[in-house]
Amino acid sequence: MKVLITGITGFAGSHLAEFCLDQGVEVFGSIRWRSRRENIESFEDRLYLIECDLKDYVSVRHLLKAVRPAYIFHLAAQSLLPASSLCPHGTLHHNHIRAHHTP
Repeated sequence: MKVLITGITGFAGSHLAEFCLDQGVEVFGSIRWRSRRENIESFEDRLYLIECDLKDYVSVRHLLKAVRPAYIFHLAAQSLLPASSLCPHGTLHHNHIRAHHTP
Protein backbone atom coordinates (compact mmCIF):
# COMPACT_ATOMS: atom_id res chain seq x y z
CA MET A 1 0.00 0.00 0.00
CA LYS A 2 1.18 3.52 -0.81
CA VAL A 3 0.54 6.62 1.28
CA LEU A 4 1.35 10.22 0.48
CA ILE A 5 2.22 12.60 3.29
CA THR A 6 2.36 16.34 2.69
CA GLY A 7 4.35 18.10 5.37
CA ILE A 8 6.47 14.97 5.83
CA THR A 9 9.45 16.93 7.15
CA GLY A 10 7.43 18.55 9.94
CA PHE A 11 6.84 17.26 13.45
CA ALA A 12 3.57 15.39 12.84
CA GLY A 13 4.42 14.31 9.29
CA SER A 14 7.77 12.81 10.23
CA HIS A 15 6.27 10.80 13.10
CA LEU A 16 3.45 9.56 10.86
CA ALA A 17 5.97 8.59 8.17
CA GLU A 18 8.06 6.60 10.64
CA PHE A 19 4.95 4.84 11.97
CA CYS A 20 3.79 3.93 8.45
CA LEU A 21 7.24 2.61 7.52
CA ASP A 22 7.22 0.42 10.63
CA GLN A 23 3.89 -1.02 9.41
CA GLY A 24 5.45 -1.95 6.05
CA VAL A 25 3.74 0.82 4.10
CA GLU A 26 5.39 2.48 1.08
CA VAL A 27 5.71 6.13 2.11
CA PHE A 28 5.86 9.01 -0.35
CA GLY A 29 6.28 12.57 0.78
CA SER A 30 5.93 15.91 -0.93
CA ILE A 31 8.71 18.35 -0.11
CA ARG A 32 9.66 21.89 -1.01
CA TRP A 33 13.11 22.65 -2.39
CA ARG A 34 13.98 24.35 0.90
CA SER A 35 12.52 21.72 3.24
CA ARG A 36 14.66 21.02 6.28
CA ARG A 37 15.12 17.28 6.66
CA GLU A 38 16.35 16.91 10.24
CA ASN A 39 13.13 15.20 11.34
CA ILE A 40 13.39 12.48 8.69
CA GLU A 41 17.14 12.02 8.30
CA SER A 42 17.27 8.78 10.34
CA PHE A 43 14.89 7.02 7.91
CA GLU A 44 15.01 9.21 4.79
CA ASP A 45 16.58 6.38 2.78
CA ARG A 46 13.32 4.42 3.18
CA LEU A 47 11.12 7.24 1.85
CA TYR A 48 10.21 8.37 -1.64
CA LEU A 49 10.45 12.16 -1.62
CA ILE A 50 9.04 14.22 -4.46
CA GLU A 51 9.42 17.97 -4.84
CA CYS A 52 6.04 19.61 -5.24
CA ASP A 53 4.59 23.10 -4.88
CA LEU A 54 1.24 22.50 -3.20
CA LYS A 55 0.11 25.99 -4.21
CA ASP A 56 0.33 24.92 -7.86
CA TYR A 57 -2.53 22.71 -9.08
CA VAL A 58 -0.55 21.24 -11.99
CA SER A 59 2.33 20.29 -9.70
CA VAL A 60 -0.09 18.54 -7.33
CA ARG A 61 -1.77 16.74 -10.22
CA HIS A 62 1.60 15.42 -11.43
CA LEU A 63 2.44 14.29 -7.90
CA LEU A 64 -0.82 12.35 -7.56
CA LYS A 65 -0.44 10.76 -10.99
CA ALA A 66 3.11 9.68 -10.19
CA VAL A 67 2.33 8.23 -6.76
CA ARG A 68 -1.29 7.02 -7.02
CA PRO A 69 -1.58 6.70 -3.23
CA ALA A 70 -4.20 4.66 -1.43
CA TYR A 71 -4.30 7.34 1.28
CA ILE A 72 -3.27 10.99 1.51
CA PHE A 73 -2.35 12.63 4.80
CA HIS A 74 -2.35 16.39 4.24
CA LEU A 75 -0.21 17.83 7.03
CA ALA A 76 1.51 20.68 5.17
CA ALA A 77 0.75 24.18 6.41
CA GLN A 78 2.38 27.34 7.66
CA SER A 79 2.33 26.64 11.38
CA LEU A 80 5.11 28.85 12.74
CA LEU A 81 3.64 31.63 14.84
CA PRO A 82 6.25 34.30 14.01
CA ALA A 83 5.80 33.80 10.26
CA SER A 84 2.03 33.71 10.43
CA SER A 85 1.92 36.77 12.71
CA LEU A 86 3.93 38.81 10.23
CA CYS A 87 1.58 37.98 7.40
CA PRO A 88 -1.72 36.51 8.66
CA HIS A 89 -3.60 37.09 5.39
CA GLY A 90 -0.85 35.42 3.35
CA THR A 91 -0.68 32.50 5.78
CA LEU A 92 -4.43 31.94 5.61
CA HIS A 93 -4.40 32.23 1.82
CA HIS A 94 -1.49 29.82 1.30
CA ASN A 95 -2.83 27.25 3.77
CA HIS A 96 -6.24 27.40 2.10
CA ILE A 97 -4.76 27.02 -1.41
CA ARG A 98 -2.64 24.04 -0.31
CA ALA A 99 -5.67 22.36 1.21
CA HIS A 100 -7.79 23.12 -1.85
CA HIS A 101 -5.24 21.55 -4.22
CA THR A 102 -4.83 18.41 -2.13
CA PRO A 103 -7.82 16.06 -2.52
